[in-house]
Amino acid sequence: MKRPILFSIANALAFAVFAQGASAAISPLPDKIMPVIVDRQDSQVPDRVHLTGWVGTRMALNESNRLARLDVDRLLEGYRHRPGRQTWDGEHVGKWLHAATLAWVNTGDPLLRQKLDFVAAELVKCQLPDGYLGTYLEKDRWTDWDVWAHKYNLIGLTTYMRYTGNLAPMPACRRMADLLCRSFGDQPGQRDIITTGFHTGMASTSVLEPMVLLYRMTGEPRYLDFCKYILRSWEQPDGPKIISTLLTTKRVDQVGDAKAYEMLSCLNGALEYYRTVGDPKIFQACLNAWKDIVDNRLYPTGTASYREHFHGDFDFPNINDVGETCVTVTWLQCNAQLLRLTGEKRFADQLEKTVLNQLMGAQSCDGTQWGYYVQMEGTKPYTNNLDGNCCLSSGPRGVALVATFALTTDADGVVVNLYDAGTAQLNLRDGTAVALATQTQYPDNGDIEVTVTTAAQKPFAIKLRIPGWCEKAGVQVNGKDVKTKTGADGYLAVQRRWRDQDKIQLHLKVGPRIVVGDHKNEGKLAVFYGPLVLAADAAASGKQTVAAPDFSIPGADPKQLRITPETMPDKVDYWPGAKIFDVADDGTNLAMRLVPFADAGATRADYQIWLPFGPSRAGRNILLDGVEARSRRGSVGGSIIDDNLQSAAVTFNGKAAKQDWFAVSLRRPAVISRIVFAHGRTFHDGGWFDASAGKPRVQIKSTKDGPWQDLCEIKDYPATTATDPAGLTGGECFTCQLEKPVEIAAIRVIGKPACGDNPQQAFASCAELEAFNTTR
Repeated sequence: MKRPILFSIANALAFAVFAQGASAAISPLPDKIMPVIVDRQDSQVPDRVHLTGWVGTRMALNESNRLARLDVDRLLEGYRHRPGRQTWDGEHVGKWLHAATLAWVNTGDPLLRQKLDFVAAELVKCQLPDGYLGTYLEKDRWTDWDVWAHKYNLIGLTTYMRYTGNLAPMPACRRMADLLCRSFGDQPGQRDIITTGFHTGMASTSVLEPMVLLYRMTGEPRYLDFCKYILRSWEQPDGPKIISTLLTTKRVDQVGDAKAYEMLSCLNGALEYYRTVGDPKIFQACLNAWKDIVDNRLYPTGTASYREHFHGDFDFPNINDVGETCVTVTWLQCNAQLLRLTGEKRFADQLEKTVLNQLMGAQSCDGTQWGYYVQMEGTKPYTNNLDGNCCLSSGPRGVALVATFALTTDADGVVVNLYDAGTAQLNLRDGTAVALATQTQYPDNGDIEVTVTTAAQKPFAIKLRIPGWCEKAGVQVNGKDVKTKTGADGYLAVQRRWRDQDKIQLHLKVGPRIVVGDHKNEGKLAVFYGPLVLAADAAASGKQTVAAPDFSIPGADPKQLRITPETMPDKVDYWPGAKIFDVADDGTNLAMRLVPFADAGATRADYQIWLPFGPSRAGRNILLDGVEARSRRGSVGGSIIDDNLQSAAVTFNGKAAKQDWFAVSLRRPAVISRIVFAHGRTFHDGGWFDASAGKPRVQIKSTKDGPWQDLCEIKDYPATTATDPAGLTGGECFTCQLEKPVEIAAIRVIGKPACGDNPQQAFASCAELEAFNTTR
């Protein structure tokens, strides 16, 4: 069932065109329970929409070079031979079933359908008699990621059944759900689901989403009762307080332990629950989360979080395990859900940002590999190895979902959310058939022509999304200006009695935009072109690394820069119409060359979005641009380089240790003359350094791979002991002033952790580590 050849970009484009007429229309299985809330925008069956431009090419490569070629024995290995290679090994097959089913619906690929049928049948064979379908041994059941794997198996199998019409896996799905209902609950003899997994129960309780879907598919009331139990568990004393926190503080960084992927997974389940039962508080909580992320925690590429957690307002390090692809995909799903429920353009704007930048940037240009953390600078960590990489099975899901929202319908007519060449065969809600054929080189330019094919004898609207970044847009029909109206939903609606072969000409003003950075990107700028985030790329500019001094922008006035799009050189031509962008400081002197973030780093070369310009600001914490680490992962996910003394990193893991340390590594060496260490938090059982045998020390590396060397002792650190914090409570700062400046590649504070009132363990904490090239 493996393909004999790897599809090239040209092959994929041809395949995408072929797929437009490759399969008969699919009718998904209807639900037995209809939702209380009717979607404002319809989720399209993927075979109705066939894109052939840049996005369509990436979709075709996702299907041909990743989903259709993945080793099915590797997907099933953890089930056939329990336990799996890692504790979350069980999630991959369900994610693959979900993504591969949507991709098959879109393309009609018979080989992929064969593989789908095989994997679904083989997975079901691995189910135990009591309904268990995880990868754990009996003694380890319902720990760590066990419920999580059942979630993805339910998502994958229900998606497979809905679109293929093959209900053979239904008994297995019901047995899984029945086992969950028996095992977990708040009745005597049942387990507490919050205690079965990580992240204050958010991992396990994200099973809410497929349990809602299975309730609607089967009509089994016990499944809805189980969903209600999950919502109650969120609010119990040790629960994550998802709904209540989002209704009160309206901040995602205060929900549970702020783990982004698991929280967004729960919110997607909550939105599905709202659609089903209509509880307005659930919807408002999810909307509050969305607004908080967009306003305070969203990167320009359309991803969120670093070190896999949400952090404080505007806390945007460019490197520090930024851009987890699992977060990117669940954020995309959240926006797709909200778009369906509300029909509002603002959610489609976010979808465009995420799809064209972070999602495509996480996928290798040939579709074979994915990156785990795809950061704002560095190198793309592409791999095709599932071991230790949950994101490799998440990314393809995001790409496969694009066809469900790119072009769709609502109560008024047709809605165009994403602009890409291709066709759409849609049915209005009254059953009227309407076809759209789009010709465009978007996002290379803003000229878009849509040809309408219809036999309708009545008027309806075609709604066009004018992107939030676009300052000027013009609309014509058959070459003539037409009156348009922007509705309350944010779309520009063209309402008329459409005739067969009518043509809409949409002209979006696409050009470069310069954004001056703030907060952690003060003294830097970023360049955008239409919807695209651009990045300096070493390969495109013939450099080894963008860290070289000539990649800084000369001068201090960004307004003097001139940005000119040019045809992409053949050696880095990633898609038809691809552009490279020359940046000049005065219109003549070339400063550097930029490419879209989605293409940046494709050759494993260095790339960078935020570019230094002008003189560096004196007194800026040099470590803000670094990557932090600690001796032990600990139980609190705070950062030590977030300019926030209220956020602390700790090394607590319930065990003793002779030493603990907190470190920051720099991408390029820097000169420092002053260091500040801020104590994190004092707990009854530790959290400080024990200074009885020596005060904590500052150590440095002079080169990236060099040894750690003692630099200085933190002399003003108090005379603490293993059991006495000597008055430390949290946030106290201690300074080391160096006699002369020193160049560093990495720095850390190291010392003996304290045990407090529990001598069986010990740990330390750090709120902030700072280094400056000034004396005060």
